Amino acid sequence: MEDELVRRCADTGRDVLVVPHLYHLAHESSLWVELAALRGRVAVACWMPPRPAEWVLREHQVEAEIATVVDLGAVSDAAEAFEQLAGALGDGTGTGEVTRLEQAVRERWYPVLDRSRCIACRHCLQFCIFGVFEVVGRDVVAARPDNCKPGCPACSRICPEGAIMFPMSDEPAIAGVPGTVMSPDPMARRMYYVRTGRRCPVCGEVAEAGELAALPDGVAACEECGRPLADTPGRAAEGASAVFDEIDALIDTLDDLAAGSGSGTE
Repeated sequence: MEDELVRRCADTGRDVLVVPHLYHLAHESSLWVELAALRGRVAVACWMPPRPAEWVLREHQVEAEIATVVDLGAVSDAAEAFEQLAGALGDGTGTGEVTRLEQAVRERWYPVLDRSRCIACRHCLQFCIFGVFEVVGRDVVAARPDNCKPGCPACSRICPEGAIMFPMSDEPAIAGVPGTVMSPDPMARRMYYVRTGRRCPVCGEVAEAGELAALPDGVAACEECGRPLADTPGRAAEGASAVFDEIDALIDTLDDLAAGSGSGTE
């Protein structure tokens, strides 16, 4: 498909830059300097969804205007991909020159952060046992992406804003497929408010661990943080145990992944 798409673009007067897989291209690769030098309006065709593709480019200071991103895995053939690219760019105004930037790459697995959604709550930093995340200034960044355990999307599952994507995931919301955003399940939301101590934007309260147990019938809970909206006698000790058991179970799962990798958290 790639060769046919390149031919169609070049034959219609569109200049083409062919590079290795953007997600798998090493962070320290010199090719990022060349990509960051791009100017003007560009269209991107690659093997991942548009949202993570754009943020991979932005993370590497590629500031060209991106007219569209076409996921080659979501189109039937080169003709469909070309139609989308051409529709976004309009008529070809180049010479049809094809430039190839060659470099060997290996398959990688690491989180891509959507900066338009990330609120730097540090929840991912608290949960990741592989040392991937770090705080730089006011931002949380994936400072050590290759520390990530291949196949582990835990930080994406617990991110309260759906800001963390793994574009190689089979789960659409985790991969960042258009029309989907990963949303934490009730357990992850409860753990978020317990671990961060943040005030719930819905009920306005700070949740205590003891207030997050499964509630008896007739006791309403905040839809966001799980905090009961009416007193429930005896819930404190039971709640603390339930929530911290959930946290321990998740950490045990991640510990098992780390032990299986044979590489630890370098």
